[in-house]
Amino acid sequence: MPSLSPARQSLLLFLLALAVLLPGIWEATGLTGKDEFFLGLRTPMEMIEGNHWLVPFLDGAPRIRKPPMLYWVGRASFESFGISLVNARVIGVLFAALLIVSTAGVARRLSGNAQTGWVAGCILLGCLGMATEGRRFMLDVPVAALSTAAFWAFLTWLDLRRIRWLTAATLLLAAGFLTKGPIVALVFGGGFLALLFGRKLTLRELRPQLPALLGHALLWATLSLPWFFIVRTLYPEATNLVLADELESRQFFNLSPGILLGLLNIALPWVFVFAVAAWQQRRGSALTRLALVWFLATFIPFLFIKSFDRYLIGSLAPFAVFLAMALPQVRVRWPYRLGALLALLLGGALAGFTAWFNLGGWYWLILPSIYLAWAWWRERALAHTLTAPAIFWMALLWGVFPALGVNAVPTAVIELGRSEPVAMFDGPQPAMLPILSAQTHRHYGQLDKFDLAEIAAGKTPVFLEDKDAFRFQGMLTAAGYVATESGSYQTLASHGSGLRFARVGATAADWKAAFASRSLAPLQTTVRWYTVTKP
Repeated sequence: MPSLSPARQSLLLFLLALAVLLPGIWEATGLTGKDEFFLGLRTPMEMIEGNHWLVPFLDGAPRIRKPPMLYWVGRASFESFGISLVNARVIGVLFAALLIVSTAGVARRLSGNAQTGWVAGCILLGCLGMATEGRRFMLDVPVAALSTAAFWAFLTWLDLRRIRWLTAATLLLAAGFLTKGPIVALVFGGGFLALLFGRKLTLRELRPQLPALLGHALLWATLSLPWFFIVRTLYPEATNLVLADELESRQFFNLSPGILLGLLNIALPWVFVFAVAAWQQRRGSALTRLALVWFLATFIPFLFIKSFDRYLIGSLAPFAVFLAMALPQVRVRWPYRLGALLALLLGGALAGFTAWFNLGGWYWLILPSIYLAWAWWRERALAHTLTAPAIFWMALLWGVFPALGVNAVPTAVIELGRSEPVAMFDGPQPAMLPILSAQTHRHYGQLDKFDLAEIAAGKTPVFLEDKDAFRFQGMLTAAGYVATESGSYQTLASHGSGLRFARVGATAADWKAAFASRSLAPLQTTVRWYTVTKP
């Protein structure tokens, strides 16, 4: 969109991102994961119930494993507009739109070309990782958006030398640090290193600005650090335990080559086009090599820690900027075809699943699949190449995936959750009951005699999966309590990633039986609830 001013281009990209990412966020059976339904959605609800503001709480304990910014925003949204899935996930969508606009702004600022900015934003919008993570109430998109926006503001300051842009970058980095801690430095810091590598910036140029930089560093520290000192003062033992757990769980300096498959997952269908462009541009222009170095600086660290695919969301910003610059030089067609083929196979497998089991929804993908194949098999106008993936992922995540019924909760159970507190043991199931009933509900990983006494006194129903029944009964027996089953239901349930929806322990024979009978029963998780009493 070279004819549009930067401000109008940013506004148009923002609205386009909303149009693509908002549809389907209200679907309770849409793509989710434990970090969303168990942690993200429940924390601001418990903050409201317990009137916690400074320090978020979850299950009666301070939630200090992550900083509070997203939970503060979530509580504000719930109090302003009501507790609902939409009012949580719209926050994620807005941050995703900010990430897309900021990526386009960086591309435009680096290249001096409005068209490059537009292409970078549209490439990012068409990546699978944006389609999945941009629709959820989680930390990864917000921190990536704030870091990318900070880098955009910093580039603007370098060009214009107006102090308000340096202040904006500082405020954005502070907000990002309060969202997910030091990881906010990755996209911004990788971009800074790339500027030095590409000689777009030298330390000598920054020396006259040292007083301003030091002043803003002090501003950043003033905004970012007090919360952490307060938490450490209030909960010293918990803080030390959380820090030790985080260091252990990240497994620093352990090679994790699996993250390469993570990049394939989040960057589909563009990943093969990127690979070819990166090979071609290894000796290309200084500008494209700068963008490639920026990508590598954000990606390589994840090769040496335990990572999830969604951690690479920040890497998609330099990914899209580099590809927007290098795209005109990619003349071969096979990387487009291979990316489209894998996307079509993934979408086709899910649509075929819904069709085979008569779940509906498969028809959403017919026209988007034809459009993607048409736009990517042979060279078409760039507008079609950019548009087809975004429409394909929107149809898959809005129309097809929710039809699977993953984490579906019966109406009677939702009404039960609205009328009284319930307890969730281990699982936790029902996964979406808290947000659907607008009540946090308590989760228990273990049950001691004090927990059971409280549950029995309140006649609180205890929900659990079949796989946890033996351990549950063992804890009851040890404490001298008994449980009477009050009801049950079956559903496909999230276990880890969004596509792991079969019950834990399902075998190949179970899958064969399900397809042979065209019944989901062999794959479904049985969720039961009990009343606990003292004999």
